[in-house]
Amino acid sequence: MRPRRPILAGLLFLAAAVLAATQEPPVREGPKPPEPFFVRISAYPTASLSRYDYGNDNDLYEVRVYVELRRGSQEGPAVNDAVITSFGERLEFHEDHFEKRIVVDKDALPREVGVEIAVTGRPALKETHPLPDWLILTEPRPAVIETGKDLAVLWRFERFAAPVDVIGYDFKTGKEFLRRTNEAGASIAVPASSLPPDTIVRLYIIPSWLYKRYLDGEHYARGSEINIIPWSQVFFRTKKPGQAGTP
Repeated sequence: MRPRRPILAGLLFLAAAVLAATQEPPVREGPKPPEPFFVRISAYPTASLSRYDYGNDNDLYEVRVYVELRRGSQEGPAVNDAVITSFGERLEFHEDHFEKRIVVDKDALPREVGVEIAVTGRPALKETHPLPDWLILTEPRPAVIETGKDLAVLWRFERFAAPVDVIGYDFKTGKEFLRRTNEAGASIAVPASSLPPDTIVRLYIIPSWLYKRYLDGEHYARGSEINIIPWSQVFFRTKKPGQAGTP
């Protein structure tokens, strides 16, 4: 019987080793990275020669900033408790996005836009991007304009020229009377027969192409982006030839 003792001892040792292994604490996984955010930033450098009528808000320059913030993906739920700032001002939440119209000095137009997004328990997201350009209408100016002759529409870019779309409509009726796309120059003439009389006209121009850049990094969901679209507008009144007073 003595030769069997080493075998029995070996079996007991093996059983003890297996039991000890089963009693070891499980390996804990490290903390999972936070769920990424889908971010869409849209910035509109805006030059308004007037708004709503020819005598309101003359030469008002703004950067209108809109931020869409969603959890996980573009289809995820909107985040409404973030603190989002741009140009030192806090954006306000509206339905499913944040927005703010920020007035800037027309004699010192900003050349870049910065946005900071802060959510509790998450590192802040900071983005700074150049504003490619400012697009500014130069004619017509806010005024009472007599119909019966062609209307000259002129504009300029601050840095470089690009094709633009020119749109005009009767502000009282909402009917569009002008749409010119991919205009490569710096002026057009609106035929006299197209200009509606006795009304308020809104005329605006916008680049035919927008500036887009995708945002990448571990905190951004796929498709996150920033879009920058400069534009300019003017409101003026029209009257018939020889008509006295303001319509």
